[in-house]
Amino acid sequence: MSETYQAKRERWQRLLESLPAGLREHVSLRNVESVAALTPPAQQRLLEAIQAGLKRLPRAVEQLRANPDAPVGELLNPSATTVAEIQPQISPQVKDGLTSIVQLCFPDMPRVSAEALVEAEVMDIVRQTAQVHLALLASDRLRADFVLMTAYGLMRQSLEQLEGIINGSPALQRAFLQSALPWKPNEWRNESHA
Repeated sequence: MSETYQAKRERWQRLLESLPAGLREHVSLRNVESVAALTPPAQQRLLEAIQAGLKRLPRAVEQLRANPDAPVGELLNPSATTVAEIQPQISPQVKDGLTSIVQLCFPDMPRVSAEALVEAEVMDIVRQTAQVHLALLASDRLRADFVLMTAYGLMRQSLEQLEGIINGSPALQRAFLQSALPWKPNEWRNESHA
């Protein structure tokens, strides 16, 4: 059963209250999970950066996750290399493809809103997956039967796991029914082929 928004909000509030006193007032509920996941010294460093004028909390949290000993100066003025590592560029092909999929899922969403959603932090894992899929499909190695069959098996297994999540959530099932995205449950199952 998926967590209700109210339950999630209560959990976020508890996480917020568990943060060091000076840090609580600077962390929004949407960022509380990532801040709470930092080590106590990294949280203290984040507070020092905030007191020194930090404005971009999510970027600093990502830097501290990658390097809990990052100096405050680096959190305030991240180098171009650090920023590029944290926010990899989205290829135009991936961005356009994901934007089209978002609009297929949510037909009433304007294109500009779909593009903004594709670029949002919450979609990081989807962008990374799309980029890897693009590289996989462009690879000459995919022509080898064992590579193709293994990749195909992995995709089918992932699809089955996603369908399990969908089947466990009536809200997700309704969202699929309301979208223009075709949803055909996977017929391939984990059966032994003895």
